Amino acid sequence: MAPLAKQSTAKRARGNQANVDVNEQQEAEMPLAPGTAEEPSPEGGCLLSLKIKIFMEDTRSVEEILASIPPPPLPAMMNERGAPRLMITHIVNENFKSYAGRQILGPFHNRFSCIIGPHGSGKSNIIDSMLFVFGYRAQKIRSKKLSVLIHSSETHQNLASCTVEVHFQKIVDKDEDDYDVLPGSQFHVARSAYRDGSSSYNISGCRKSFKEVGALLRSHGIDLDHNRFLILQVSVPFIADAECFSNI
Repeated sequence: MAPLAKQSTAKRARGNQANVDVNEQQEAEMPLAPGTAEEPSPEGGCLLSLKIKIFMEDTRSVEEILASIPPPPLPAMMNERGAPRLMITHIVNENFKSYAGRQILGPFHNRFSCIIGPHGSGKSNIIDSMLFVFGYRAQKIRSKKLSVLIHSSETHQNLASCTVEVHFQKIVDKDEDDYDVLPGSQFHVARSAYRDGSSSYNISGCRKSFKEVGALLRSHGIDLDHNRFLILQVSVPFIADAECFSNI
């Protein structure tokens, strides 16, 4: 009797599996109920290309639809005419990469500055110095670790640290390239790297955490969490060729 019991159990299992398959097929063939939507599926890895099929017509008028759209969020920095804005006056590199000793880069123009020079003269290291101060990791500054950022040459060996300062001030634009400096608005943000791979930040000479540096810069419209103010050359082709922009 035992073999018969096993055979009966196997038949029941096959029968149950068949019922499950039939039920799943019936559910797959059933149309969606009115007012429901399919789950969006990404196409081409682009968020803007997600398609949602809605099986319910919107009976609202165009005016009602437009009125339901929320207003756009306020920008992080209002750049109205006559309003003060932040500018970089100069950068100080001390034993940073190709810059031996204390080197002052600037002054920069209040609207547009162009850095030119022969190959290997240190143009890219100016951008790297800004990336360093703004908290980028060593790999983003074309280095394996922070200690590699410390200058090393025949005349400058075994240096203990390197430091970069980015100096800011608030100005009010006037006619053409003229401007007024807001009294007491000057400050600088600095970062130092050490041989042991550590680093530290300071604001105008007072040691601070990176979180405090980020909060200060964010209050002036520089958002370190969502970088929209520093576009690297390597990112330009990806932005220009992004599939997402083809649907805008």
